[in-house]
Amino acid sequence: MNITFQKYHHGNLRDEILRAAYSFVKENGYAAMSLRGIADECNVSATAIYRHYETKEHLLADVVAKGFVEFNISVEGKEEDDIFQRCENYLGFAFDNYNIYDLLFSQSVVEFLKFPQILEVADRAFESLLESVKQHDKSLNDLSASNKAIHIWSFLHGMSSISKKMDVAFNLPDSEMPIPVRSVKRARENLKQFIEDLF
Repeated sequence: MNITFQKYHHGNLRDEILRAAYSFVKENGYAAMSLRGIADECNVSATAIYRHYETKEHLLADVVAKGFVEFNISVEGKEEDDIFQRCENYLGFAFDNYNIYDLLFSQSVVEFLKFPQILEVADRAFESLLESVKQHDKSLNDLSASNKAIHIWSFLHGMSSISKKMDVAFNLPDSEMPIPVRSVKRARENLKQFIEDLF
């Protein structure tokens, strides 16, 4: 008698697919992810994946939404965290979850406007920073506070992106470190002063 072992799943398959995809991207980056590979990870057929996600982009959209939720939780931290701590929280998430962070800000991979679930949680990330700016300096009007928040956001994003690409250079002795790398390193080491100087 021939026995055929078929793939099966338990529980909510869509949630299981998202969990597997998020873990894969966090470990390996989004470029290497495929629906067939995620299907194998979940022990289901590729056909089962397509019942829940039409394309890789649709699955990555949910990964992005989940990533922003985790990012927001990390940045907001504790209720008593001030703007300086929240900036540290931002960099901490970016450095510890670089592959996820990279996907969050790679709109060439996922077109945010096509997926409302992304826009809602992505907006919250900036709103949290803007609230911190207003709490830090209550004299700012809405436009000034928004401009400060954009400056800080741009700095943190640039720092996250540059630092990852310069990991090797950061390990060089200061005397051998290129001047731009040395400047970035100093900014990282004196984050509070850098942010304070923007006010």
